Amino acid sequence: MTFGSAHRALKAEEILKEAGLKFRLLPAPKALEPFCDLVVRVEGEVLHGAAELLEKHGVKPRSIYRKEGEEYVEL
Repeated sequence: MTFGSAHRALKAEEILKEAGLKFRLLPAPKALEPFCDLVVRVEGEVLHGAAELLEKHGVKPRSIYRKEGEEYVEL
């Protein structure tokens, strides 16, 4: 998930951590750097719930991507 700013990514980290969801805050891969400096990576089984939770708290992801090989595909 990209958020458009490091501040919003850090806010997402805070919300997901408080909810006890499994995720990782990472530097953006080169292919996604134009969209954000930091990304939140969640596994597929919690992706939908994580995105809903963030939207409920006003921190809607700018974009959500899935990695397919070396490519990132926007969902």
